[in-house]
Amino acid sequence: CPSENQWVEAPLLCTAPIKFQYANYTTADYAKTGKGSLRLQIINQRSDISFALFSGGLSNPKLITRSNSITFANPKAPVYPRLAQGKSWDEMTVTWTSGYSTKEATPFVEWGIQGQIQILSPAGTLTFSRDTMCGPPARTVGWRDPGFIHTSFFKDLWPNLKYTYRIGHRLFNGQIVWGRQNSFKAPPYPGEDSLQRVVIFGDLGKAEIDGSNEYNDFERGSINTTYQLVKDLKNIDMVMHIGDICYASGYLSQWDQFTAQVEPIASTVPYMVARYSN
Repeated sequence: CPSENQWVEAPLLCTAPIKFQYANYTTADYAKTGKGSLRLQIINQRSDISFALFSGGLSNPKLITRSNSITFANPKAPVYPRLAQGKSWDEMTVTWTSGYSTKEATPFVEWGIQGQIQILSPAGTLTFSRDTMCGPPARTVGWRDPGFIHTSFFKDLWPNLKYTYRIGHRLFNGQIVWGRQNSFKAPPYPGEDSLQRVVIFGDLGKAEIDGSNEYNDFERGSINTTYQLVKDLKNIDMVMHIGDICYASGYLSQWDQFTAQVEPIASTVPYMVARYSN
């Protein structure tokens, strides 16, 4: 394996798994019977996925067997849209992730006032490479291709109106790959007498809804927070997440898992983030 720094913890594999679970998690007598079952939630992270069974615990893992690969219908599809307030009151941005580079497809967003004619706006595309990471584990066991990050703008919004939008990519053969349709409410006009409900928090982190484990496995409470925000979403106009976003700590797969976790919120109301240090 590539050299790692001293704080990288078990399981000691050359490539970090997206998640892991003990074989006796749902079957207490697994060690005696050799029989058990697990249910794991898998999200689109732009590549095929397979399951592996190891013996030897976390400190001395030995591969026993590996499943066939699970293939998504389109692993490059646009996913996990997240909104943010723009620089002016009548502007909103939407950012999403896909597996499409600009050499394969042109990213855009279709949007407009709900029930009226929709327009198309182009999107910019960014990515980053292993070499731009500051050190291990992000450059070693924690590295995972981040795909491409796209951002587009909704401008000249009419105050308080509901807008619908749909992210997409136009392939060079003319085919369009669409994401799901979402909606948001435009901000009020500056100075307007209106109630704006803002939720402010920090240190959210992320966790696996299926109970599986990850490298920074101390953020189970983030599931409860996310559930409550989704439950009360109709009474929220903006979310402000002040730092300590998902505690990825160099394991890049967790950024996809985080954006998937908050998608029901971030795709509907502006999800504003800021840097923070304890």
